[in-house]
Amino acid sequence: MERFDFGPGTAFVPRGELLEGATVAPLTPPIAPGSPFQAAVVRFAPGGRILRHPATFPQILAVLDGSGEVSGDDGVAEPIAAGKAVFWGAGEEHEISTASGLTALIVEGEGLEPFRREP
Repeated sequence: MERFDFGPGTAFVPRGELLEGATVAPLTPPIAPGSPFQAAVVRFAPGGRILRHPATFPQILAVLDGSGEVSGDDGVAEPIAAGKAVFWGAGEEHEISTASGLTALIVEGEGLEPFRREP
C-alpha cells in the first residue's frame, strides 16, 4: 500500500485560460502512452469555474462537496450538488461554475463510460 495526499496543501493553480478560481490535486499522472486515464480532485472557490470548451476525452465530474451548475452541448446550465455526477463524451462542449464553492473528482480517458444500472 502506498499512501499519498490530495488535500488543499498539495494542490496547484493550473496554467491556462480555462480555469478560474480553481486548484487541482492530481491523483494519477496525466494521460500519456500507457496511461489511459487521469484523475484529479479539483476545488473551486466561490465564483470559480471552468470555461466552456470541448472535452478532449470522455470525462466524469463527480461532486464531492458543495454545489454549482454544469452544462453540455446545449449550453443550458443545470444544478449539480454533492453526491451527483455528470458524464461528457469526447468533443462535447461543457462548462462548470459555482457561486458558493465546489469540490469534485474528475476522471477522464479514452473508453471511459459511466456506470449504468440495468433496468
